Amino acid sequence: MYNEATLPDGSVLEYADLGSPSGVPVIHHHGSPGTAGIAALADEAARQHGVRLVAVSRPGYGASSPTAPGLASVGRQVVALADSLGIDRFGSVGISGGGPFALATAAVAPARVQRVVVAAGTGPGLAERYPDDEGLALLAAGDISGAEAAMRAEVEEMIAGIRDLSEEEFRDSMAARRPPTENYLANRPAQQAVFLRNYRRALATPDGFVRDNLSWGASWDIDLTTVTAPVVLLYGEQDGMVPAENGRLLAALIKQAELTVLPGAGHGTVTFGTADLVMQRFAEDRRRYDASAPV
Repeated sequence: MYNEATLPDGSVLEYADLGSPSGVPVIHHHGSPGTAGIAALADEAARQHGVRLVAVSRPGYGASSPTAPGLASVGRQVVALADSLGIDRFGSVGISGGGPFALATAAVAPARVQRVVVAAGTGPGLAERYPDDEGLALLAAGDISGAEAAMRAEVEEMIAGIRDLSEEEFRDSMAARRPPTENYLANRPAQQAVFLRNYRRALATPDGFVRDNLSWGASWDIDLTTVTAPVVLLYGEQDGMVPAENGRLLAALIKQAELTVLPGAGHGTVTFGTADLVMQRFAEDRRRYDASAPV
């Protein structure tokens, strides 16, 4: 399912081309850690609503080249990928840790992005909200190398803890670390298997996850006030991983923001259980475009 594109700067970006091939194009930004493969959970919804879902693996994940940390650079990579695929205007969706990158794409290419959907996306100001996190504190203080070392050590410890687990042991360990509201996939074994495979693949090395944390952990290198596309912000009332406060912070900075907090929903419900709703929003854009096009 994975493809590779060599971009003009020589970097390689891994992607998966899912959904309806002739549908409205939408770029998918996975969570952290993750790869393009997690978008398979939204493939059926994309097909049903006529959406071509192009999912990217960010730098350091899968076969994508490691690059220096940053949100804007990923946005520019996505635009280059769209160019290589012959895609002009497109939607941008980001789940969890992919939210900032979906917004970054709209910030660096406002003329190309027609809508953004952020599902339980990480908001700005993490270092201020989590002052006890060593890596974030070092990052906020400007000690980039110290922050990277602290974050890498934490991720390597995480990898060591799952490396030798059987599939059943890995599934049980993931479930034990999450409160009941976060276990959306627990009763959906086929979808859970996709998630677990993707999670393990994403942590084959620490590079991608460390880069993500460095990119959105302190000051963002994008200006959210430059995002002109309408932005749908979806958050869960019971999300203990990325609380709805993240959405409120984003809504205050984005001109055309529509914030919805889903009652009783946890992180898994918002990131994986809203695929039908998300694809429907992008399909509505296509219908409005078709209705207004000259005959």
